[in-house]
Amino acid sequence: MEAATPVIPAPHSATAASGAPAAAQLRDLIGCAAVFVPCDPPRTGRVAFWRPDSTAPPQATGRLTVARAHGGAVRTREVEAAVVPVAQALQVLVEARRVPGAGPAAVFWGAAVLEALHLLARGRLLPGVSPGGFDAWRIGPYDAEDVARLRELAAAMPPEARAVPVEGQAGLDLPRAEPLVRAFFDAVADVMARTPAAPVAAGGDAWTAAAPQTVEQHRAWHVPGRGFTRLDSPNPHGCKSGG
Repeated sequence: MEAATPVIPAPHSATAASGAPAAAQLRDLIGCAAVFVPCDPPRTGRVAFWRPDSTAPPQATGRLTVARAHGGAVRTREVEAAVVPVAQALQVLVEARRVPGAGPAAVFWGAAVLEALHLLARGRLLPGVSPGGFDAWRIGPYDAEDVARLRELAAAMPPEARAVPVEGQAGLDLPRAEPLVRAFFDAVADVMARTPAAPVAAGGDAWTAAAPQTVEQHRAWHVPGRGFTRLDSPNPHGCKSGG
């Protein structure tokens, strides 16, 4: 008997972005290619749905520069895309794995969502400070088996899933698959770790609210890949030790 598609609870940061497709319309995008576009902090990342044949996808909201093979070369072109916040895209990506005719890249990112949720269910979650100085939750720490699964997943990434060239490079450079999967895992973690009641329960917005919070002052306490490890470091949930 085939397992049912998991239903992902609507996360706190799943507020509708201006111009983004409504939730009921997102399923129309399952047949499109999907590419993850990281942002800082991770929860503000986007999933862009586009069509390799350059036709407009349903609910197109903007344009996207993608790299595509053309004969023996790789060229860039602009395509119309439906750009969706990660928080809104999670459920449709998971559902893509079960829909005949779904785009291979959408199916791939759906598998990545499930792997990220599996890691979160095992408690692989760390608070941290993003490169831009914002509060962020990330997946970690990884053990050897976690890394092996991540690399196996990255090796299966379709070209359309990483078709957006890296900005600021002199030549045409596409993101490497493994770091892109890690960034996507972090985006899922940063979305799912937040609930509507968390800011009230914690007594503050850092590491709880959907809106980015500046926490640069805490960077000295943060060890990349390990979270806050010093005993006198700030507690991201504002919890007090003891009874």
